[in-house]
Amino acid sequence: MGHIKIVGLVKIVGLVKIVGLVKIVGLVKIVGLVKIVGRIKMIGLNKIIGKNCILLAFALILLLSTANASLLVNVSPKEPGISALSLYLDETGQYEIEVFNDSEISATNVMFKISTGEGLKLIDKGSEKTTISTIIESIEPYEKESFLVTLKPTELSTNNLFVYVDYGIDEYTNLSATYVLVEESPLQINTSLSKTALDTGGEGTVSLSLKNMGTKSIQNIKAALIVFGGLETNAGIVTVSSLAPGEGYEAKEFLFIADPDVTGKVPLLMQIVFEDSKGIHVIEKYFAVEIQSRETILYLIAGIIILLVAVAIISRMRDSGSSKKLEKLVEEKPLEEKPLEEKPLKGAVK
Repeated sequence: MGHIKIVGLVKIVGLVKIVGLVKIVGLVKIVGLVKIVGRIKMIGLNKIIGKNCILLAFALILLLSTANASLLVNVSPKEPGISALSLYLDETGQYEIEVFNDSEISATNVMFKISTGEGLKLIDKGSEKTTISTIIESIEPYEKESFLVTLKPTELSTNNLFVYVDYGIDEYTNLSATYVLVEESPLQINTSLSKTALDTGGEGTVSLSLKNMGTKSIQNIKAALIVFGGLETNAGIVTVSSLAPGEGYEAKEFLFIADPDVTGKVPLLMQIVFEDSKGIHVIEKYFAVEIQSRETILYLIAGIIILLVAVAIISRMRDSGSSKKLEKLVEEKPLEEKPLEEKPLKGAVK
């Protein structure tokens, strides 16, 4: 029996060499080798090896086949050389999310959920959001994939504004995080939207004014209105070569027109690019316009009028019906005439 046990053990050692002992150790950390060994000791490890070495070898192979890939995720600014983004109010910045498959097994259905707290927004397809999700279908062994996330602070804050990245295979099992610092911009930017609702084919404007509130010159200022499907503009780009400290730029109106064939809520944004002592900055201020069909509005008004008329008619009919019922009731039951009873007064002489 001792010889058989030794032979069985040699076979197992050979199998381990074939499949890679290092990966087994990594897998054991995941599934918990301590618990497995504890259970094996309870039922008798010697008996298992002595009676059936093949069964143990098959179990090891099964564990290997169900192993998960190991993921390493790094979140860092797109701009090299800095550890975290430092942005002005409404200034856009980008973080790069890089994922590395640190295993010999392909990673499939790698899920990511990026979220922010108060004062920070994610930019996705022309809209401001607090959560976005994405999936990488497959990452080959020892390969990496990456994607960019655009965000901007919407409130001034003395505290760090955090960005959270939940990730995992088929489900969210891990979390990584970073933060954004917010600074006050030397360029004061005022924007306003003339109308929040337009008829199809209607016109609206976004006004812009600038002022240098800093102590140093601001240069290469460019402003443009960017519209999406449902709106059109030919306002072009406004260029200001420089603004000295305390100098301002008078209000400029950017015209946009609603598409006659599109209805619903449509985003648009005013983008301002400028350069100061800290570098180049891109400021984006988002708006939304509700485009309504004229026919829809007319139908709605007509419907309201018809409803009011119907209510008035029903009310009159009810009043008229009540009056007729009262008249009929009076006709059917006339008041009974009773003779007056003569009652002598107290103390009167009979």
